[in-house]
Amino acid sequence: MYLGMANSVDALVPYVEHQELMTDWDDVRGGYRLEPMQDFVPEVNRRLQSKALTKEAVVLLICRSGDRSSRAANRLMDDGFTQVWSVVDGFEGDMSKEGRRSVNGWKNAGLPWSYKLERTRMYFPR
Repeated sequence: MYLGMANSVDALVPYVEHQELMTDWDDVRGGYRLEPMQDFVPEVNRRLQSKALTKEAVVLLICRSGDRSSRAANRLMDDGFTQVWSVVDGFEGDMSKEGRRSVNGWKNAGLPWSYKLERTRMYFPR
């Protein structure tokens, strides 16, 4: 949601959620702690059911760098999903020597994307 989304995305279902007050620091990440969202798997299930799809449907996940989407794929597979894929290089790819995410990734490959977010694709807590 901070960097745009691929045009062909059916839904933006966050894997992690920001803390409301951003108080816990993660020394390993060098940033605020991000906790896995408890509603992630149920929300993906709801989205599939709304399209009359099952856990055997192909689910493609993408995040900024490929790290969170690979962890999200593991959670879905643990829940019985059979065709889950993660975009390895993510949406923005790896860091360049200049410190920008401009090496590989969906956006840098020239694949279709937009900064415009569509409300119908977004996640809203129930």
